[in-house]
This record gives sequence, structure tokens and C-alpha cells, in this order.
Amino acid sequence: MQDAENTVDETIDTVQQVEDANSAKSDEVIEETKTPLSPEQHAYEDLKVERIGKFKVGMAYEDARYYRNLIDKSAYVGPQQAYLLIVAKAELSQLCDGLKDQEKGQRYEVELSSACIESIGFFMNKYEGKGEESAMRLFSASMLLRPAMGLINDLDAQLEITKTQLPKK
Repeated sequence: MQDAENTVDETIDTVQQVEDANSAKSDEVIEETKTPLSPEQHAYEDLKVERIGKFKVGMAYEDARYYRNLIDKSAYVGPQQAYLLIVAKAELSQLCDGLKDQEKGQRYEVELSSACIESIGFFMNKYEGKGEESAMRLFSASMLLRPAMGLINDLDAQLEITKTQLPKK
């Protein structure tokens, strides 16, 4: 349960970083006039921007609809998890609208925000199902997100390493 709470907190932090990204860019211009960033600081900031960005996922309309329905039926605890659900549902609904007229069963390369991907992963890990068919569908759906989750995890590791290399204040 502690891991789930940590994941929620990390995802909420990521969502907050996405929301702060635009204001951070204008703040960076002001900050650059004060003190220029070191190469390490630039690398760290670039990684943060990449981390809160969008990631490519191969997905058919049916996959997007499955994720949206799974999110819609997911249980949540507290306002943080409710927020994750709302953010993921909104993005998946938009994706479904974009894919609904495409060839059925054909997977297309789409982009999802890291917050959406992590939210889907969080709620998939909490999903309780019954039977082999349900298990196979959930597992297949999780495998579609695996490459993007791997990239997100790699960026998290790079951020941690880069953070240790930042000049001390």
C-alpha cells in the first residue's frame, strides 16, 4: 500500500510539474538574467521538461476505449487519486475521439502525457478482475504502456543522477 501511495505522490508531483512548466519557462528567462545556469543545471532542467512531456504509445481505438473504461470504473481514495483519475479520463476521452474513425483494430502511434500514462498504470495495478479472459486483456493492455513506462523510469533515474551532480548552493 505504501508503494501505491508513493506512486500517487510521485504522479501528483509530475502533474504539478506539467502545470508549472509554462510559468517555469518565463521564470527561467528572469533567472538567466540573474545568474546563468551551469551545464549541469541546464541538463537537469532539460531532463525535467522531457520527463513531464508526452510519450509515444502504439494504440488502437479499442485499446484507448479499454483504458478509458477501466479508469472510469476505478476506485480511488482521496482527492489526489481523484485528480489522477480525472486527468487520465480527460486525456483518454480526447484520444478516443481522435481514434474512433480510424481503422478498427489497427494500432497507431499516439502521444500520451507522462501523467496520463502513470495514472493508467496506477489504476491498472489496483484493478481487481476475475477469470483468464479479463486477466489476458489487462496484461495485454499493460504491455502497450511498458515501453513508455520504461522511458519514464529511465528519465527518473537520470534525473536522480543529474541532481547529485548539480553545483552546491
